[in-house]
Amino acid sequence: MNMKRIITALAVVALAVGIAPQAHAANTKVMWTAANGAPISGTPSVAAGQTLYFVLGSFPTTAGLYAYEAVQPASGSRPTQTSAAIPALTMWISKAPGATSDPTKVQTFTIDNGNAWGADCTHQQCGLWFQFDHTNMADKSEDQFVPFTFVVPAATAAPAPAATPSSSPAAAPAVLPADTLAVTANGVALVENALGSITYRTPLTFSATTASKAAVTLKSYTPDLCPVTGFVVEALKGEGTCDIAVTSPGDVTHAAKTAHFPLMVSPATQALTNSSTAVKVGKRVSLPGSTSFGEMIKYTTSSKNCSVKGSTVKGLKTGSCVVSASAPGTGNYSALKASVVVTVKK
Repeated sequence: MNMKRIITALAVVALAVGIAPQAHAANTKVMWTAANGAPISGTPSVAAGQTLYFVLGSFPTTAGLYAYEAVQPASGSRPTQTSAAIPALTMWISKAPGATSDPTKVQTFTIDNGNAWGADCTHQQCGLWFQFDHTNMADKSEDQFVPFTFVVPAATAAPAPAATPSSSPAAAPAVLPADTLAVTANGVALVENALGSITYRTPLTFSATTASKAAVTLKSYTPDLCPVTGFVVEALKGEGTCDIAVTSPGDVTHAAKTAHFPLMVSPATQALTNSSTAVKVGKRVSLPGSTSFGEMIKYTTSSKNCSVKGSTVKGLKTGSCVVSASAPGTGNYSALKASVVVTVKK
């Protein structure tokens, strides 16, 4: 599908009115970053001609996304003031041939003041609008508006006077190539600036090799969420985004290198340590009283082959007995819903 047809399709959808409200928030996560992919906090402030940088998490597998500049629409509607008809102000993010950007890369979007597409970002709230691409445009589940702050730069100061050249300028120092890093977490290769994942209270052990053979160091730029102990990173909450930096000091033939690895935090899953056990008729067996996160487990059964009191199961007659287990969850971990199969023997 050529870009002209894509832009035309975008413009038609962007001008549509009476769109039904979104049923739920978009799954795709948009995280503002610096040019090197390091996460930044808050809403970025940019002027016309400047570039926004961001990475994407939980990118859809069924279709790509369009991204373009827009004025914030009414809740539940698609925007009516957009840059969708201007190719330079429109992105097609997809793995498909011809897409303008790969979803695994740091995304770059150079903004304008909105005048070219009938808006005024100086006085209106502008941002980036995301929605499914032409392969799935009727689906509004990925519709989302992500605002930025538009600023008008102050008048440019007069240039400083040129330095007087010396009679014998020093030779420019040789520029060394940056060291290269190969980084893994729990044995899985990581890609610099690409959004990875970490689960609440599930440690990630980093390892890195360098072309210079120099020893690397690890630093967390979000220590309140993901502190670093040696080469181990652990998430202290069930949501948010961490920024872990790996640095090589280089050597005489390699310049120092720092690579950033953003990590999207997700809640942990509570589970039983065992899903089956056995007990003799007339005897009792104890099941775990709490989860690994300290939540009390409630056990119930409708079987005639056993009975349950608290976390203790008593065998009544031979056969199989299914015991249901449940425990509450929090924002850091899911609720427990599981079963234990108890085999009652003679």
